[in-house]
Amino acid sequence: MKTKTRSRNLVASLCAFGVAFATAWAMAQGGPALTITSPKMGETIAGDNVTVSWEGTGVKIVPAADAKVREEGHYHLFLDREDFRSGAEIPRDMEKEGIYHTAANHLELKGLKPGSHKAIVVLSYNNHVPWEPPVTATVTFTTK
Repeated sequence: MKTKTRSRNLVASLCAFGVAFATAWAMAQGGPALTITSPKMGETIAGDNVTVSWEGTGVKIVPAADAKVREEGHYHLFLDREDFRSGAEIPRDMEKEGIYHTAANHLELKGLKPGSHKAIVVLSYNNHVPWEPPVTATVTFTTK
């Protein structure tokens, strides 16, 4: 009886490993992906400083100035605006207007006014043009 139980457990473990491996392989083959990890969707934050954090997979991230090939990407964060377009270069030096460039996986937003906010992280090629197809992640949050 113990041998059958061990065999079943081994088979179940191997099946679970196979499913996990197949899922990871499929995701890796599907191209880059972004997920915002903080703040949580709809979270209310006390104060006027918020750190938006995200995880990116499937692409090499480098500062735009250090990129050697088009597919070495970096991120843009749009705060309270949605005006990026496929195929159009994202403007530089617009932090005061809510467009940030970074190779980091987080960005501290300071001095936010109380109320609802929306942050969109956009993966871009080395030339500041959004990835095709677009790779984005969005979070809404409230400051008070």
